[in-house]
Amino acid sequence: MELHLSQVLSNWNEVEVRTVPNVMYQVVCPTNNTDEGIEYRFHWFLDCSETYIHNHRYAFDTYCLQGEYEERLWEISDDRSGTFTYTFPRTSGNKFGNTLHLEPNQYHSIVPIGGANSKILTFVARRLCSTAAETTFVLSSSDSIQAPTDEIRPATAEERQLIHEKLISLS
Repeated sequence: MELHLSQVLSNWNEVEVRTVPNVMYQVVCPTNNTDEGIEYRFHWFLDCSETYIHNHRYAFDTYCLQGEYEERLWEISDDRSGTFTYTFPRTSGNKFGNTLHLEPNQYHSIVPIGGANSKILTFVARRLCSTAAETTFVLSSSDSIQAPTDEIRPATAEERQLIHEKLISLS
């Protein structure tokens, strides 16, 4: 992680920084030939309260650098009455130093731990492999969903400055 942080900070003007509106900033670490098939990122959650149960296209490991949150892993259970129930084992204690692994077929959501600052900083390693999920999903208990339509976009100069200062504070 320290090597990636150093590379990001020393090449800051060329580093890709994205904004997921109202959710997080994503900093994509420069790649090198030894890490083919893996993408490293820093994620700074503005509000780690995920409003939807969802999966991801690629498997990933995430390492918590700052903050604390609860991870909820969900399964869909058929109760044989024509309805489905979403059940989940809770994984608590995602705080500094904790690592979490998720596969594309796992659904999850995250929430800040009671009253904790919802700004969470994580280091993520995504496996860019051929077993990636073709489609990702959001789960809902109804037949419609009011999802935000804001797309991921390049970070503004002000947003880049905020995340840059945050990463400098780690070095």
